[in-house]
Amino acid sequence: MSSPRSRCSVYVDGFNFYFGIFEKRPEWKWLNIERFLVDLRPLEEVSIKYFTAIVDEHLTYSDSRVRQEKFLGVLATLPKVQIIKGKYQKKVVRCQARCSEEYWVPREKKTDVNIAIHMIEDCINGVSDSMVLVSGDSDLEPAVAWVHRRDPKIKMTVYIPKLPDMREDNDQLRRNDFYKSIGVDCRALPVNRMTAFQFPVAVKVGTGKFIQRPDEWCAKNVAEAVAAGNGAT
Repeated sequence: MSSPRSRCSVYVDGFNFYFGIFEKRPEWKWLNIERFLVDLRPLEEVSIKYFTAIVDEHLTYSDSRVRQEKFLGVLATLPKVQIIKGKYQKKVVRCQARCSEEYWVPREKKTDVNIAIHMIEDCINGVSDSMVLVSGDSDLEPAVAWVHRRDPKIKMTVYIPKLPDMREDNDQLRRNDFYKSIGVDCRALPVNRMTAFQFPVAVKVGTGKFIQRPDEWCAKNVAEAVAAGNGAT
C-alpha cells in the first residue's frame, strides 16, 4: 500500500495577486487557480484558501464588481478552493494639493488578518505538512515566522506574485532577506504557464447555469484596448 500524500495548505492573497499580476495581465484573470496550484505542487494533496473582498459594495452597480463576482462564482465550483472574504472600508483622506479637500477612498481590510489567523489555526490543528503563502505582503511575515518557529516540521514556502519583467524593489529585497534569515523558502511565483490553466469560456455552476468569461478579459479584446491606448481593464 502506498503512503498517503503529504497535505499542502495554500493561502492566496487575492488582492496582492491582482496587483502583482492581473492588473497588467487582465487576459490571465480567468485563471483556474486550483489546476495552476496543483500543477505547482504535484506531489502533494493540495487545499486552497483564497482571500479577497468584494469591490465597490457601496455602489448600486459596478462593472468591476460584476466581473469579480463572475470570477468568484467559477472559483466556487472548484472542490479544493475555499473563498474567505474580507471587507472594504471607507477612509477619509485629504488632498495633498492646494485644494486640501477631504474625500472618501476605499481601503481593503481584513485579508492579511484572515490569512494569518487561518495559517496559525491550521498549524495548531495539525492539518498541514506544508504551507504555501502566495503574497508579497510584508504584514504576513510575523504569521509565517510564528508557524515556522512553532512547528519547524511544516515546510514553508512563500511565492511572491509578480511578473517576470517587474524589477525587485527595496521592499521585496528586504522581504526576501527576512524569509531567508528565518530559513523559509521565498521565490517569485512561476507565472509563465498561467495561460495553460484558464477556465473554459463558459463554466457551468451549481445552479445549472453558465458563467461566461468577461469580454474585457479576453486576450483579443485586451490587445485591442492596449493598441487603442485605453490600457488594461
